[in-house]
Amino acid sequence: MRLLLLSLLLAASASAQAPDTLTVVPGDGTLVTDWLAPGTTSYTIRLVQPIQQDVGTSVETIAIEGGVVTRVTNVSVPMQGMLQTDTVVADAGTLTPRTHVSEGGPAAASLEFMAEGIAGLLTPQNGEATTVMVMTDGPVFDSAWMGEIAQSLPLEAGLVARVEAYATQSPDETFMAVLTVGAAGTTAAPGGDRASVPVTVEMGPLTMTYAVDAETRALLSTQFSPQPGVVIEITPAE
Repeated sequence: MRLLLLSLLLAASASAQAPDTLTVVPGDGTLVTDWLAPGTTSYTIRLVQPIQQDVGTSVETIAIEGGVVTRVTNVSVPMQGMLQTDTVVADAGTLTPRTHVSEGGPAAASLEFMAEGIAGLLTPQNGEATTVMVMTDGPVFDSAWMGEIAQSLPLEAGLVARVEAYATQSPDETFMAVLTVGAAGTTAAPGGDRASVPVTVEMGPLTMTYAVDAETRALLSTQFSPQPGVVIEITPAE
C-alpha cells in the first residue's frame, strides 16, 4: 500500500511539473506557424509609464508565396523623428530566416542568414558601412521574428524555450533568448476582451511580453521597458 501511495504521489508530482526547457532551432518542428496569413495590420505605439500618451504607429504587411513569408514593417515615432522600414524574409513553415533589410533606423542593414552564419552590411546614420560576418554552428533565428516565434510556441503554461538569435544591436555575435509561457488570462482588444496567453521573452537586458490570442494566435499586445520607469505598449489600432 505504501509503495502504491508513493507511486501515485510521484506520478501526481511529475504531472504538475512545468514542461522541460526546450531549445528551439530553426526547422526542428517545434513551432506551429499555420496561423500565419497574408494581410496588413496597423498598431498603436503607446507610452503607458510614466504618463499615458500615444507616441507612434506601426504598420505590418505580411505576404506568403511559395512557402516563403515576407513581412514589411513601417514604424513611425514623430517625437523622435523616427521613420523606419524593416523587410524580413523567412521560411513560412519554420521561420528560418533568409534576409533582413532595414532602412531609416539607427543603422541601415542588409543581411543574409545562412546555415553557417550571418553576412551583410551595417551602415550607421552618420558613419561608414561595416561588414557583418558571424559564424554559427547551425541556423539561428532573426530577432526581428521574435514576436512570431512567441506566437508559434506550444502555448503550455510553464513552458520555457531557449532560442539562439541574431540582432543588429550586437552585430558581432548571436545571443540566447529565453521565452516563458505564462498562465492563460484575458487581454483587452478591439471588440472586447480576448482569451490570451502571455509569453515573456528575455533578450539580454530587454524583456518583451507578448499577449497571444489563445484561439487564433494573433498578437494582442506587446509590452516592454526600454529604460527604468518607462513602459511602452503596442496594440492593434482600433
